[in-house]
Amino acid sequence: MSCKPYDACFEFTKQANRIVTCADVKSATKYIYENNSLDELSKYKVDKCLINDNGSKCDFLLFNCKKKISYFIELKGSDLIKAVEQIDRSIDMLHKDFNNYSVEARIVLTRINTTDLINIKLIRLQRKLKKLKGKLIKQTRQLNEKN
Repeated sequence: MSCKPYDACFEFTKQANRIVTCADVKSATKYIYENNSLDELSKYKVDKCLINDNGSKCDFLLFNCKKKISYFIELKGSDLIKAVEQIDRSIDMLHKDFNNYSVEARIVLTRINTTDLINIKLIRLQRKLKKLKGKLIKQTRQLNEKN
């Protein structure tokens, strides 16, 4: 796979981006990826682009091509379980196109309801990600990640 598995919906495919930001005008949340090793990255818009139907889907898909890692990113208000459903369905629909990549999930919420932390959908997603050599990280307001 090249670092551009899809012909449409990409925001960029570059090597020199040190900081990649995923933000949504409808949300006060933000995901920031610090590309300190200057790996080649690709960023895609998933919602209303890679997946165009009315079903659940995450907001962004980011690839680190050198390390063969995919990041499914959802920016949300406070509904953690809805975010889990969106990422889970996006993985099911898209991962076949780059199945040699590990799968990471990132959810950034305005706040987390503690009762959601024991939900079976969350636990199932965490198990799925473990099989795909990844994990779920959730954070409130802003999530910064360094490679």
